[in-house]
Amino acid sequence: MVEFLLLMVALDKVYFTPLGKFMDERDAAIREKLSGVKDTSEEVKQLEEQAVAVMKAARAEISAALNQMKKETQAEVEQKIAEGRKKVEVELQEALASLEQQKEETIKSLDSQITALSQEIVKKVLPTV
Repeated sequence: MVEFLLLMVALDKVYFTPLGKFMDERDAAIREKLSGVKDTSEEVKQLEEQAVAVMKAARAEISAALNQMKKETQAEVEQKIAEGRKKVEVELQEALASLEQQKEETIKSLDSQITALSQEIVKKVLPTV
């Protein structure tokens, strides 16, 4: 029995104590790594949330910029259309004035021709006195 007790004490001091210490250190290292992983997962979640927030802000910014560009482009197009209309109206007024002038000249020309033709007809139809 003494041998058994001596063997048990010797095994405890030589084998089981270092093995227990090694297993405790290993267990502590594993727990530390697991807690580090949990901390990292929280960090990853925060980074994902930040990325989502940045994407939303970027989309909103792009949308606002596109709307602004649409407004500016629409205003520019409307301005050019208005300028084109004014130009067409001026050209139309000039063309109408020109046509009116040509009409008056044609009427004057026809009046003089009508007078000349009337006199010729009168000379031909009525005998000369």
